[in-house]
Amino acid sequence: MQPGDLPVVVWGRPAAHLCLGQHQSVALELTPDCDVPVVRRPLGGGGVWLDSNQACVVLIAPLDSLPRRNTDWYAYALAPILQVYREAGMPVTLEAQDIWLHGRKLAGSGAATIGQAGLVGSSFLLRFPLEQFASRIATPSPGFQQWLVEALRTAITSWSEHTALPDWAWLSMVYRRAANQAFGWRWHQSLLTEGERTARDDWRDELIPEHDSTTRLVPHGIKINASSFLTERHYDDGWVRVLTQGRRIVRVALSAATALPETCLRDVEPGVDSLGQSLLPYFNPVQASEWALRILETAHFNTEST
Repeated sequence: MQPGDLPVVVWGRPAAHLCLGQHQSVALELTPDCDVPVVRRPLGGGGVWLDSNQACVVLIAPLDSLPRRNTDWYAYALAPILQVYREAGMPVTLEAQDIWLHGRKLAGSGAATIGQAGLVGSSFLLRFPLEQFASRIATPSPGFQQWLVEALRTAITSWSEHTALPDWAWLSMVYRRAANQAFGWRWHQSLLTEGERTARDDWRDELIPEHDSTTRLVPHGIKINASSFLTERHYDDGWVRVLTQGRRIVRVALSAATALPETCLRDVEPGVDSLGQSLLPYFNPVQASEWALRILETAHFNTEST
């Protein structure tokens, strides 16, 4: 794509597969018996599940037609998608690069520069089979697996939870109308040519993961959404499991204190002294400090949250 070329929107419903970020490890992030195809996109971020319950939308445009700052690309490119949701009666908001509805993430997005083109991809998530996704994520324990399902159910939503599913033709029509209003476009619809399909198939081979990273994207765990992370770390004499939201520990479990209420640290500032003080009913002072340190070693926080 060269300066002055017309923008392109690629629209489609994918077959079921897992898509990992460019720095993620297949061996560490996914179960050994993962039974769906796995590809690695040339973009960052975490693993995502894609299937025919999603309409994937990718805007590809010359760099000179996009906002100068790439941090502004999301608001620009996702404006028509937001409009579609709102016309369907869902009061969505854009938070950074994610679309949220009633306090839960409805859709994510990613952006990249490839040659002289910029691209922004997202999707209409009509249904989210969270159990199918969670069952293919490598987990250190059954307890972690259970927390993962519960955290995903709390943090992520889909179109089907709020209103009747749209007709695919309606979805396409309303998106095109919204993009026309936002960008002043006149649409020309087409299918991939034979040459484009061949190029796509040749490029697909390059997306098959080969060389793995030696670490997980989120040490000891997984990103639930932009502000929430679930982690579990094992020590010689026990383990720690932590769910964070922003800069708070909203749920915790310790193998050495099974009577510890899981939400007891929700209102505690995350520091060794403050956490240790909260653990004193379950440990002596030395042990309380030691387990407080382990909680902080295990937890992963969104550093941009306040």
